[in-house]
This record gives sequence, structure tokens and C-alpha cells, in this order.
Amino acid sequence: MGKAQNLASAIQLCCQLQEIGGSLSYSKNHLLDLEKHSLSPMKNDGQLIRISTGITSLNDITCGGLPKGEIYVVNGAPGAGKTILGLHFLQAGIQAGEKVLCIALSQRVQSLQQTATSVGIDTSGIVFEEFSTPQALEVTARQQTVFDTSEVELEEMMTYFTKVIEAMQPQRVMFDGIEYLRMLANDALVYRRNLLILRDYMYTRNITVMLTDTQEVALSDLELVSTVHGIITLFKETTDYGQDYHYLQVSKIRGSDFQSGIHDLEITNQGMRVYPIRHQSSNQIPQISSPTKVPYQLVSSGVEPLDKLIGDHLLTGTSCLFIGPSGTGKTTIASLFIHHFIKQGGKASVFLFDELATTFLERSKGLGIGLDRAEYSDQIRIHELGLSNSNLGKFTHLIDREIKEWGARIVLIDSLTGYVNSMPSTQKLITQLHDLLIALNRQNVLTLLVVAQHGVIGNQLSEEIDISYLADAVLLLRHFEAQGALHRAIGVYKKRYGTHETRIREVQLSSAGIHIGEPLEQFIGVLSGIPNYIGDAQSLMDADG
Repeated sequence: MGKAQNLASAIQLCCQLQEIGGSLSYSKNHLLDLEKHSLSPMKNDGQLIRISTGITSLNDITCGGLPKGEIYVVNGAPGAGKTILGLHFLQAGIQAGEKVLCIALSQRVQSLQQTATSVGIDTSGIVFEEFSTPQALEVTARQQTVFDTSEVELEEMMTYFTKVIEAMQPQRVMFDGIEYLRMLANDALVYRRNLLILRDYMYTRNITVMLTDTQEVALSDLELVSTVHGIITLFKETTDYGQDYHYLQVSKIRGSDFQSGIHDLEITNQGMRVYPIRHQSSNQIPQISSPTKVPYQLVSSGVEPLDKLIGDHLLTGTSCLFIGPSGTGKTTIASLFIHHFIKQGGKASVFLFDELATTFLERSKGLGIGLDRAEYSDQIRIHELGLSNSNLGKFTHLIDREIKEWGARIVLIDSLTGYVNSMPSTQKLITQLHDLLIALNRQNVLTLLVVAQHGVIGNQLSEEIDISYLADAVLLLRHFEAQGALHRAIGVYKKRYGTHETRIREVQLSSAGIHIGEPLEQFIGVLSGIPNYIGDAQSLMDADG
């Protein structure tokens, strides 16, 4: 069909659409009807009327919800969660006492209902209408018409939309799979014209509309992007280990502010949850906070030589990094500070990525650190976080809750290494860790971070992520070999506040406790893992400490 025929067909089709019950035409009567029924999306004070998305944190990101009476598109790759977000949107309408309608274009109604059930969404109040493309083709194939089959089918679809909406009078409508409308139009002019007609038709009736679209097609769809009032994009990223991570971004809401950036997203059998990123300069997303201002506290290990090494204490409102190869005692040394702190009445939260809570407690018990005693049960909480169901947004939310609701003043993260390996983007992780540590510091929390280096000694040592510049203090632990035996060494690499000892000491872990030896003055190269001995055997600790 030539360009002239396409244009003529488009004009004729639009004229027919304008005659459908007089409901889809452009006219001043729509504006008069809007004014008559007070359907303006503005309150009397000029503020936007907003409605809930069905997801509390997404309402926060959109600064109170979506402006009412507009059209929004949710695009993303298959499996990103578009339909689930739309179902949350409809469920929120039911909870607000509204009539809601779901028009299924890309899948069967039964499939939509099964999806809703799998994520805990009640569909009993949602009206589902299914428009089956094969059925429409069967009807139009029997018709004698001068129109292209796709144009006739599009007319049938628009007529169907109108009849259903006029009969039901819903306040919210979701079109699941709007890409089918684009495929039926088969012409940019026809497609754009119908989008504008649909937009104005819904606006005059104060209906808020959510469209779901497939990302691969939506990227080149300038007609849809320029027509809708807001755009929400869902992403799905798979790591090298086969783990899927979901993200959400609000890239457009006309006439309204919103929280920019890419936010972590989680889909479970309890529905969808969004974890807003934390911008330290933004007031849109609440920062980690506590009801009252708590004065800074000095936190020591309770082991005099170790305290002397670190300059007497660590300080709440700062962060300390414990770094070294596996088996050097990083977690054990960190546990000393927690144990001494809770003995003095403080509260600590431990987040484990690499081991079970029972293993953590048994190891501490075996070294004389009784973290599992009954008298400490109200002062320490241990969380096991599996790598398969965690993202940094969820992790930050858990820490936030421990501080706000429980009053934790020490947070131990053990370890970042395994968690980093499961993340699709190391740079994004570093950025969010930076914001998290700043938030914790501002709320007077001592953050203890454990990072395991790859390798054991020498030039083999390396780490997946370097966050030493983020920490206020860094304790470096190493293995070294001497006289046919494996030893451990500890040194303070950095401390931003106060003084600390610069010498390297030997550390020994045994059932009798943790012992810190004299400075290794007769060794050089200990921190490299390949020491050279320049003294006598008396400078080392014996097996009995």
C-alpha cells in the first residue's frame, strides 16, 4: 500500500473511531465535560492528586504516588515484573474502594490470575477482560472491507475498549501487553493517532491508566514515550553465577518530582518490593535515623595489647575494616569488640554472608568469647543472608530496621567478599556502600567490615573489591611462616582519628583466648607474607601463648 493510500486509510479510520459513541473524538465538549464533573487532577490548592502504586516504597520514590488521571507505561524485558507491578497498581485501587479493570492483550486471563496468586495478590475485586487477537482475525477475515486487515482489527479493538469502559466506569485500567496495539496499527501515523485518542478519552473520564510494554520494542517507540505522562522501567540482570537481580527506574513523570536513579527490586511470593537508593544530599528518601541523639561511645576489645595497638579504642560513628586471607582471624578479632561492647550493655547486629550463625557462635565460644550466653540474648542479633535472595537495597533496609527499631550501635558485615562475587556490578556496589557507611556514621553506629583476600601469602594475595579508602580504620592480618610453623600477624594500617601503634605484632588464637604478642622487631616483610627473620627464636610466641 502506497503512502497516499496509507494516509487516506488512516484518516478514514480516525474518522470512524471518532464516531464510536461520540466518545473518542477530539472536541471542546471533552473539556467542558471535564470542568463540569470536576475531573481536574489538581486539588483546590493547586497540588496534584496522587494515587498509590500499591508499593509503599515506590510511592516514596514518586513523592507520594502517581498523579491521577494520566497514562503511565511500565516497560522491561520479559520476566522483569511488569505485569506484577500492574497488578499491585490495580490491587491498590481495590483497597481504595475504586473500580479497576485489567485488559489482557498478551496473555490469557487465567495466566494473569495465576501470576497474581503466585505473588500473594488478591484478584477477587479486579475485573479481567481478554481481547484475543486470533478471535478478532477470524471475525475480520469474513468481512468485506477496503481497509487493511490490521486497521480493521485495530478499529475492532478500540471499539471493544470503549464498550467495556463505558459499561464499567472504572477508575483504574491496566492494558497488559500494549505492544499488540502497536503491531496492529502497522503505521506510525495510525498508531500515534490512536494513542492520542486513547489518552484524551481516559483523561476526560479521570481514569488512571497503566500500560505494560516489552522493553526490546519500547526502546524505539518514540510515539508511546512522548505520549504517556510517566515512564517506569524494570531491568533484570543475571550474574556469571546465574543469579538474577531486578531493578526499577522512574525516568519520567510530567509536572512532578521523583527520586532518580536505579533502585533495587525484589519479587517474592509476598509481592514486589522496591528498595530506594540513598542519596546523602537528597531529602526525598528518609535517611537511617534514630529517635534520639546518642553520644559517641568508645569501643575497645577488652584485650589490652590489642587496644594498645589500635590506639586504645574504636569509636562509634566510624567504620573499621578487617582485611586479610582466610584463616587469619578477621571475624574473631571483630567479635572481640562486639563481645566487650555488649558486656557493657550495648547492642550489636551481625550480618553473615559466608557462614551459619551456629558456626559463628561455636567458633567464638571455642576461643573464649561467649556471645551465645543467655544474658546477651537481648543485646546481639545474628542474621544469615543467603547470596541467592539478597541485594544491597534489601540489605540496607535490614540494617535500617535494626538501628531504628532495635537500637543497634555496632553493625558487623561478614564478609563482603562473597557478597561482592555475587553482584553483577562492582561499581554500583561500591557507590551504595559509600552512601551506607556515611549514613551509619551520621547515626553514630560503629560499622565493622570483614574482607577476605584471595590467596594465602606473598604475591598471590588480592581482593575483589578495594574499599579501604572508605573505612576510618583498617586492621591488616597476615599469615607468615617461621621456623617451620604457620603464624599470624596483625597491624593497624590506617586510623583517621587519634593515634595508633605502627608496629606489627603476632596474634595467637587458642582455646585459652586471644593473645597479642610483642612487636615483631626481628622480622622484615611480614605484611608481604614472605618474612625474613633477622633475630632469634625468643621473639616468637610459643604454642602455649
